[in-house]
Amino acid sequence: MNVRHCGYYAKGVAVLALLGLMWLGGCSSPPTFRSDFLPDDGYVVGGGVMIEWEAPEDGTAYLVEKQTGKIIETRSLKEGGSYSFSISSGSQADEFETVLGIDFSDARFLLYFEPTGR
Repeated sequence: MNVRHCGYYAKGVAVLALLGLMWLGGCSSPPTFRSDFLPDDGYVVGGGVMIEWEAPEDGTAYLVEKQTGKIIETRSLKEGGSYSFSISSGSQADEFETVLGIDFSDARFLLYFEPTGR
């Protein structure tokens, strides 16, 4: 390989490295939440720091923190079964911050429900 071709090769490697860093590092929009373990967003039935919800049929409820994508809890429910979630103290909020790795004020809790057999 002669010296002239080495310059083109070095420039190509530099461009590919820059594109790789942009792809990995933040020149893209933030990822949206999606998990292979959850139904799609059409199954969101509630959210917030205080949830009281009743299942219209048998199925599975998933409590998720949307920003991190972490599943907080899954629970099987029978038709008419209730799901409750609330943060009632500062110590609970601190515990969630530790587990989630984000400020509690930034957390967004969503309740998904997937009926059995879908």
